[in-house]
Amino acid sequence: MALLNITGEPTSHAPPVAPKRPETRGMAGKARGKKDVMLAREVGARLRKIREARFVSQRELAKGIRIETAQISRYERGLSLPSLETLVDLCRFLQVGLEALVLGKDGTAPPSADPPIQDISLLERFRELEKLKRRDRETVIELIDAWVSSRKMEEVVSRLRRSA
Repeated sequence: MALLNITGEPTSHAPPVAPKRPETRGMAGKARGKKDVMLAREVGARLRKIREARFVSQRELAKGIRIETAQISRYERGLSLPSLETLVDLCRFLQVGLEALVLGKDGTAPPSADPPIQDISLLERFRELEKLKRRDRETVIELIDAWVSSRKMEEVVSRLRRSA
């Protein structure tokens, strides 16, 4: 098959082909250059440190921001950088400022929509619970969850009885 030029005459050479551009993903995705690799490692190390300081597992964090656990692992190992949207989700879940996670600046926790615990005696008990071993804290959380669920169920049953 003969190639035609712009005037419709046969030509012996192929039209120029645009050179392939390297795939770029912006900030998200695999770390590519030296700076990206360093940033990915630094962000990953900070993410792990903050997550562990909050006694949150990779699985809990992934579930909380609706991504795969393996992706959290890739972030923490510096193999990948989270997108801006994911960074915001991570910061909200971990209750830390974006500057703290990305740049390592301290004391940049975002303002919380929820007020802190107002009941001092309850706050003191939670502070004591933080000193317990992880398994003990998990047991207490399960007990609290069970008690709250039971109370909610009682409220539903009570409403149903009143409406009947």
